[in-house]
Amino acid sequence: MPLASSHNPSGPFSSRRAVAGASKPPYLLQMQVRSPLSHVRGGGLVTALALAAALPSCEPPSSSEQSERAEIPIIGGAPDTTNRGVVSLLKQVEGGFFPSCSGTLLTQNLVLTAHHCVAPLSSGDASSVECGKTKFEATTAPGSIRVSVEQDVLKEKLEPFRVAEVWVPAGNDDVCGRDIALLMLAGAGVPGSLATPIAPRLETKLQADESFVAVGYGLQDPDDETGHTAGQRMISTDAQVFCDGVACGTEMVQDSEFIANSPVCSGDSGGPALDANGRVSGVTSRGDVKCTVGIYSSVAAWKSFIVERTFVAARSGNYVPPPWAGTPPPGYEPPEDPLGLGCTGACSLGYQCWSESSTPPGICVPPCGFGLAECPGGYSCDAELSVCTPVPPPKNQDQGCAVSAPKGSVGGVWLAWGLFALGVARRRRNVGG
Repeated sequence: MPLASSHNPSGPFSSRRAVAGASKPPYLLQMQVRSPLSHVRGGGLVTALALAAALPSCEPPSSSEQSERAEIPIIGGAPDTTNRGVVSLLKQVEGGFFPSCSGTLLTQNLVLTAHHCVAPLSSGDASSVECGKTKFEATTAPGSIRVSVEQDVLKEKLEPFRVAEVWVPAGNDDVCGRDIALLMLAGAGVPGSLATPIAPRLETKLQADESFVAVGYGLQDPDDETGHTAGQRMISTDAQVFCDGVACGTEMVQDSEFIANSPVCSGDSGGPALDANGRVSGVTSRGDVKCTVGIYSSVAAWKSFIVERTFVAARSGNYVPPPWAGTPPPGYEPPEDPLGLGCTGACSLGYQCWSESSTPPGICVPPCGFGLAECPGGYSCDAELSVCTPVPPPKNQDQGCAVSAPKGSVGGVWLAWGLFALGVARRRRNVGG
């Protein structure tokens, strides 16, 4: 559900709340469902009640339930500072970027989102959808998209991450039933210190009446036509599946989708439905004009697509694929273990560049500490640096009381911070319009 355009004449990332001038009106706020039923009001755009009524196997919410939802401000959520694996997609406009969609970090460099977040629609207004007729057009260039891990976009002053590849499923260009996409980030992706990836639910779909958590960066007011209330990661914990796929009994919901009582709105598109175990089980696709009902793409329906691209992303980022991806495909070459390799900067697989002398060159060493694996043989955990460092060789007995100069932790810390600052500086020079 595309967010309002934010034309920012003062430069990229300087203001999330800038509004397009009269010569460039805001983008349409909704990717709405267009019903084939002639009696639906609103120029064919389905309202919450009309959409529910069109689903014979789903009970429409009662008036008391509607009133209760209306009182809860994605609409009605709370700020989410926990699920940092839910990210904001920024689209390029004149002068910079603006928050347009949401997504889920599956691995450090792989983001799950909606197809319509990376490709325009063939519908006349470029936002409404009529199943069987509305198509996706060509995907946008990766360079026009950025990914932010901030809870409130721009507030934390974190530089967004560049996108290297945009992937959509092979096959036809129908919007309904195929609204899913993957983004591969440039380089190693998002550091673990900034965001924790969220595993997908690949084996089973969400079922009717199953509860889930909805997270996204969309509008908090369905009447907001400027995007002022969007751009913050919000969470709603009381979403629930109405029906799944063909059981919904309507052409508006395909076999690979489900419809839910979920307060998603413009800008929440691509965001996750998180099941009781915290796994992403659905991807927000489209909804009604009042932001009370959402149609989601089922993640399990796209298992093969997701797993295949996960191994490609892991090879590109040079990290070990996550366990949920399963057995590597034939011919897959695992990333090289960087332990002990010479370095002057960042290492792969989350390793850090360490030097006993505190100056480059150094060697790649793994992190250590609570919740992490033990250090490999010949290495011990430096509690101050939180990395595994080489165990010093035994002292020569002939040296008597003489001892070698102590290894200074301060120097190692300085190197680690210095390298991180260098990486940030480089990234800032590379991010712009």
